[in-house]
Amino acid sequence: MKLIGKLYLVLVLCVSGYFGDLSAQPAKKALSLNDCVRIALTNNAAIQTNQNIARISENNYLASLSNILPTVSANYSASRFRSGDATTQADVPVLDRNGQVIGFINQEVTNPGFSRNFYRASLDVNQNVFDGGAWWNRIRRSKAEQKASVEDLDVQVNSVIRTVANNYLNLLKQQKLLEVNTLAVQRSQENLERSQKMFEIGSVAKVDVFRARVNLGNDRIAEISQRNAVKQARQTLNISLGYNPNQPIEIEKDVKFEHKLPPLDDIIRESFKNQPELRRREMDIRAKELSVAVSKSAFLPTISAFFSYQRSNSQLDKIYNDIDKNWNVTIGLQGSYNLFNGFNDRVNYQNSKIDLKNTRIGLEDYKRNLMAAITDTYQNYKDLLEIIEINEMNLEAAREEYRLARERYRLGSGTSLDLREAQVNLTDAERIVVAAQYDLIISYAQLQELVGSIRDKLNF
Repeated sequence: MKLIGKLYLVLVLCVSGYFGDLSAQPAKKALSLNDCVRIALTNNAAIQTNQNIARISENNYLASLSNILPTVSANYSASRFRSGDATTQADVPVLDRNGQVIGFINQEVTNPGFSRNFYRASLDVNQNVFDGGAWWNRIRRSKAEQKASVEDLDVQVNSVIRTVANNYLNLLKQQKLLEVNTLAVQRSQENLERSQKMFEIGSVAKVDVFRARVNLGNDRIAEISQRNAVKQARQTLNISLGYNPNQPIEIEKDVKFEHKLPPLDDIIRESFKNQPELRRREMDIRAKELSVAVSKSAFLPTISAFFSYQRSNSQLDKIYNDIDKNWNVTIGLQGSYNLFNGFNDRVNYQNSKIDLKNTRIGLEDYKRNLMAAITDTYQNYKDLLEIIEINEMNLEAAREEYRLARERYRLGSGTSLDLREAQVNLTDAERIVVAAQYDLIISYAQLQELVGSIRDKLNF
């Protein structure tokens, strides 16, 4: 129950968003699983990326509200028009002495050039009135995509917690197995010393001493191999924490675990309710359904309202003076209906329906695979419980067998081969129990990650 409490504390910290920055300093103390999860959640690139994606989705949802809000713009322009002298053919009147027109004559006339300023200021408002429901469906689609991004972030967080827990527990397992191998070396060293003394007093033959030396050598080789396994497990944990693989790191030991699982059917039902990947896929389907609705709206007319207030004059001060003059207002409705655009709308509509169908197929396939993974992990957990129970009895028997073999060998009624066989059986039993105990915890963490309850099911 001690491990479960630690995991529960980790998850409470995760939910509250309190991730201490432990990554900047090398480890100076033994790290708990709590510490390791916080470090990983701070350093993990996938989580950082998904956090940014979630923020983008939130911003996209805010932007989608523009579909139902009016657009307002203020415009100002100032221009100067200049025209040069212009010549043209025109009928010019002919005047008599009294200034009376007596006729016309066609001749070239030159009009002098001129310059003119023009100033304009306006306030324009446009409002989408109807677009076949596209505006509302786009907002709902953005909301579904935002929820999907949040669920995807939860998937990554659960995955990191499970990965760190696996690597943490695997390092503990390898360290415990190293202790088993070290104990085997100590037993072999004791047997060698005993055989040497018995040989010196003539109780056993020289061959028993040689056999004891070989056994000690083999156990030392196994210890060296296990020490390398510990090093590799530590490197794997470091990588999952975002550390340098060879960085020195120590973790807390003596983690204990006790827990009982509910029936398999209850676990599967719980997974269908809590699994964030399942909810993310459901949100994807919702977003695809709304995409179909958006593409379908292209077959309907659109209506928009507009309003414009405008002031213009060739003199700048007339724009902001004489408010009751030099203005005009335009207000109205505008409708549009697309009659034909080369089948583009129809293709988009058909493709969106196909995309929705594929997403639904993917969801059903994921459910089947999720049920299979949960069933396999659940059965593995049950098997490990049985294996531990059996091997704990085997371990007690192996200890007694080894004790009796040592005693018989000391009294001269047993052989060195019998003693070695009993020693190997004891070491194997110790390894199996240690491995099964930690594999049980790892299996439970994997199961809770599959169910989607790794944050709240691991408690005191």
